[in-house]
Formats: sequence, structure tokens, C-alpha cells
Amino acid sequence: MSSVVDDVIAFCRMFSSFEREEICCGTVSAAQCVLLQTLLHGEWDVSALASHTRVTKGAMTRLIDGLEDRGWVARERAEDDARRVLISLTAAGEKEAHRLHNLTEKSITTILNRIPKADRPQVIKSLNLLRTATEQTRTHLDCC
Repeated sequence: MSSVVDDVIAFCRMFSSFEREEICCGTVSAAQCVLLQTLLHGEWDVSALASHTRVTKGAMTRLIDGLEDRGWVARERAEDDARRVLISLTAAGEKEAHRLHNLTEKSITTILNRIPKADRPQVIKSLNLLRTATEQTRTHLDCC
């Protein structure tokens, strides 16, 4: 099992570094990159974004502040509850989010193309299984 643990840790670290260097390219942080691409799916409230990305509301607010300073996101009070702040992409933010999403797709495709074609379906299936197991497990762990 130790070998599997080492492989998973190595992959996570390598992919994290790859994401910073090849996708974000120094224009945004990895967290901002994830946030912009998440907002491509529509507006979110700050609490939901914080929960989804597993950061505190304070950390999420700071991330949003940076994106708002660049003109990429807008804040709006929810009509049904003035305490809720909704975050959405501006036109410039949508353009940047699509650029980052395209870089992400291109990078992942490049990686997958280095895997023998016959093995790709199994790799993709295994990734889906690992993702599902991780999502299910993270809601049950209470270690921090």
C-alpha cells in the first residue's frame, strides 16, 4: 500500500505544480484559476463557494477581492436575502475563465495523449473512481 500512497502523493504534488506552471502561468493563483472556472457554471454565493473549494469564508472573500480588483467578478446582494452576496463573472472575467478553461483542457489532453490509446479508457475510469471515492471520504473525515 505504501507504493500506492507514494504514487498518489507524487501525482498530486506534480499536478499541482503543473497547474501553477502550465495553466495559471503566473497570471492568477491556482485558487483564483479554480474559482474563475467554477463561476463559468453560473453565480454562486460566497458561503457556497467557500464550502465548494474547502476554504474559509474569509479566505474566499480575499480571493474574490483580488478578482474584483481585476474587473473579473461582480458582487450583488441576493434579492431574497440581503445578507447573501452573489458572485458572478463580468464579461472580462468570463473571457479570462474561458482562456483558463481552454488551457486546462489543452494541458489535460496533452497529458492523456502520452498514455497509450488502449489504456486511456481505463485511466479515465480510474480517475472517476478515485474522484468519487475522494468526494465521499472528505465529507466523513473529521481530522482538522
